[in-house]
Amino acid sequence: MSEEQNEVLAQQKLFWERRMYRLDPAPPKLPAQEYIVRYLTENEDKYLAWYLHDQEPALNKLVQAACERYAMAEHFADIKQAAVCGILTALQKYDSAVGAPFVAFQKRYIQDSIDDYIRTAQSGVITMTVDTYPVLRRIMAIYRQSGDDCSDSNIQKIASEVNMDVKSVRKYIAIGTLNERRVDFYRQYDEDGEETGEGIAVDTTSQPDKLYFRAMLYDALHQAYDSLTYREQRTIAKHLGFCDTCWSVKKVVLINGEIEYRPIKPMTFKEISHSASRRSDKASERTYNNALEKMRKALLSYLELWQ
Repeated sequence: MSEEQNEVLAQQKLFWERRMYRLDPAPPKLPAQEYIVRYLTENEDKYLAWYLHDQEPALNKLVQAACERYAMAEHFADIKQAAVCGILTALQKYDSAVGAPFVAFQKRYIQDSIDDYIRTAQSGVITMTVDTYPVLRRIMAIYRQSGDDCSDSNIQKIASEVNMDVKSVRKYIAIGTLNERRVDFYRQYDEDGEETGEGIAVDTTSQPDKLYFRAMLYDALHQAYDSLTYREQRTIAKHLGFCDTCWSVKKVVLINGEIEYRPIKPMTFKEISHSASRRSDKASERTYNNALEKMRKALLSYLELWQ
C-alpha cells in the first residue's frame, strides 16, 4: 500500500473517530440536561444517544487534550470510549433532584475513567486492572517509604504487610518501577508550527506512590466533608467557590444553545447570609469556622487509622 493510500486511510480513521456518536439526521436540539432527564424518567436509550450526539464535540476536545498531554494520539478512540464509560458510571449515580447539572456531575467520573485507561496503558501490563492497581499503589507506597530497599528482608516485610507472597510483591514492584520511569513526550511546536521532539519530561503524576497518597487524601477529604451537616456543606462550598454536590469549581451555563463552563465565584459571608436569610454575617462565619474544625478533627481521626 502506497504512502498516499496510508495517508487517506489515516484521515478516514481520524474522521470517523470524531464522529462515533454522530446521528444522521440530527436529533431534536434540546438543553443537555433535558436529554438526561428524559433518559432517566422514560428509560429510553434514544435520549442517551441524543445526549452523546450533542456532547461529542466537547468530548472530542477533552480526549484530544488527554492524547496530547500523554502523547497517545493512537489511543484517541479508546480514550474516548473510556470517557463514555465514565458517563455511563455517572448516570448510575446521578439524581436530578439534587439540582446539579449532569454535565458538571459527570466530569469527575469521566476523568477517573480516562485516568484508569491511561495508567493501565502506561504500565505496559494488561493485567493492571481497577482491582489490581490499588494493590500496586499500596506496595509502591511502602517500597518508597523504605527508601527503595529491594533487599530480601524488606521484600519479605512488604509481603507480610500486604498479605501476599514474595514473588508477587517483586512482580508488582517491577511493574511500579516501570510506571514511575516511563517518559511521557509532551508535544512542543516550533515557530513554523511543526512538531518537535524537544520538551521531553517525566510525568511524575503517574508515580504509583504519589497516586496512592493523593487517593488517600481525596478519600479523607470526602469523608470529612460528608460528616458535615447540609448547612455546613453549603456554607463551605459557597465561601470557597465549588459545587456542594459534585465538588466542581466550575458551573455550566447555556449561552445561545452552547454549553460553557464558568468558574464558581466564592461568596462573602454577607452574601451567604443574605442568600440563606440568616440573621447576621457572623452566623455564616461561625458556621464556616465550626465546619472547618469538624473537618480537621475528622481528618485527624482518618489519618490515625493509617499510622
